[in-house]
Amino acid sequence: MTAPGADPVRLIAHELDAEYVGVGRRGTLYRAPARRRCYRLIPRAELGADHRDELNRWQHLGSRAGLATVVPADTAGDQQRLGGRWYQVVCYETSGRHSLADAIADPDPARRVDAVVTALRALPGWWESLGPGMVPMPADIVLTDTGPQLLPLPRWGAPSFTELLTAPERVLYLAPDLARGQTAVGREEDLFALAVAALRCFGTSPDSDAERLLHRAACAVAPSGERLDGRLPVWMRRVGPIRAVLEDLCELTTAPRRGDADVRRLADRLQRARNAMDPVAAVQALRDAGEPDQALALARAVLVDDPHYDVLVLAATIAYQDTAAPLEALTLLDRAVEAAPERVEAYEEQMSVVAVGEVWAVVQTLLSDAIDDSFTRRLDTTVQTAFHRLPHALRGKHAPAMASHLIRQGRVREANAFAHKWLHDGKTLMWWRFDLMIAYATTFWLLGRHAEAVQVTGVIEQGLRRVRENGSVEITAIELYELLLEQLEDEMAEEENP
Repeated sequence: MTAPGADPVRLIAHELDAEYVGVGRRGTLYRAPARRRCYRLIPRAELGADHRDELNRWQHLGSRAGLATVVPADTAGDQQRLGGRWYQVVCYETSGRHSLADAIADPDPARRVDAVVTALRALPGWWESLGPGMVPMPADIVLTDTGPQLLPLPRWGAPSFTELLTAPERVLYLAPDLARGQTAVGREEDLFALAVAALRCFGTSPDSDAERLLHRAACAVAPSGERLDGRLPVWMRRVGPIRAVLEDLCELTTAPRRGDADVRRLADRLQRARNAMDPVAAVQALRDAGEPDQALALARAVLVDDPHYDVLVLAATIAYQDTAAPLEALTLLDRAVEAAPERVEAYEEQMSVVAVGEVWAVVQTLLSDAIDDSFTRRLDTTVQTAFHRLPHALRGKHAPAMASHLIRQGRVREANAFAHKWLHDGKTLMWWRFDLMIAYATTFWLLGRHAEAVQVTGVIEQGLRRVRENGSVEITAIELYELLLEQLEDEMAEEENP
């Protein structure tokens, strides 16, 4: 937030032993966090005797929820000469170290919107304490660990024309009727001010000179003009909840309607937009809505600027589970492994992709035109690396996929030894690992050891009957294993009786 040109900011900050915060509805704000103080400096010429008497009375009101307490100024008194000018100094006690103005300047869009949402949710409480008509600007709101605090003033209406010319950005926060001279100030005007603060989380105003700002306000033109999305990553501009709240804010700040100050609705919609600023949540929401192609397209847009690990893994899952693109899934997972080789999620997903039979149909199609077997070797390296990077417990989970991978590559003897290893805990055969048992039986059959294959399929049949009777395995899983076993037995019978 820019400082008004008439204020020698550095000199004043030095004299107050404080730091500049920004322009408030009245005056300019400074803070001294170590002393739990904020100072509002109002040019003495802007206040009459009645104004000063009222400010003195506020020093005796005590603490009120959501409001910073007005306290007597330091020993120098309520009127001080600072930076060569006389000011009325309003002193507040607060533990806040940041203002809403600081939050709006944050480079993270989600943190910006979070701060505005907290201010909006505090607005009804401020109305209960003060009544409507405060028209707060971002510098007037302090963010504390327990919630936002308003640096309150008596409800004196809109700033004077001199104040507007001194700090033109105040015009942005004035509802059009106030800029045109309306004197009544209520809930709609307060909500308008916070709606403008919300808009500044999404974009910047192309206008900064006083004349242009006053003209735009008087003509009821939306404060952020043509560049509403100027502070968002490209992918966020495609997200539905963000586009929706921008439309709400544009409507609210272009032509505010009397009696339509629905604070909760705006806060809720901003919260949904903030949640959608999480790229994983945004992509997952589209997938959950039955739009996997759009979800994958959004993930690609996110990944243009940010190789976000969780987005890479989620996009890969969508690619192989929902859009039948296993090779794209493997490419995305390769990028995830490069981004965070210490994490295991991408390795797990690589094993899951390998377990999907369709990937092999695609591989065989590629190999039919291939000059050499480099792709097959690369895929094998990927699978072997993924499997051995997993913790032991997760290797057991993905052992069936590894066994199937070895079988498909024609490495049947290796697959047989592998399945034997992962099916035996000491001398105990883990017959309940039906997926791995089926792969084990398959290796015996392919090795020509038909008696062992029949023996293993018999163990599988007995085990499936047992778990069906005792209900220890879900019926859908049992039916899948029964189907796979039936397919294997049909192949065995067909070979024996051609």
